[in-house]
Amino acid sequence: MSVKSTRGTINKAVRDLNVSWQQCKNYWADVKSKEFEEKYIAPLPDAVTATSSIIDEIDKILTKIKRDCE
Repeated sequence: MSVKSTRGTINKAVRDLNVSWQQCKNYWADVKSKEFEEKYIAPLPDAVTATSSIIDEIDKILTKIKRDCE
């Protein structure tokens, strides 16, 4: 698996999670569900953005290493 495909896998997982969470909210809509959303769901977009930036940097480093070794 390449580094870039990992980023795509993470993005898809978060999209799938968001869809599932929206469906779950139809059945679980109390104070605890709101706390769960604030603590775990809401921070995901920022975490994914930060992770994507790190993945891009890792990809650049690995590409340079590969080129240097050839």
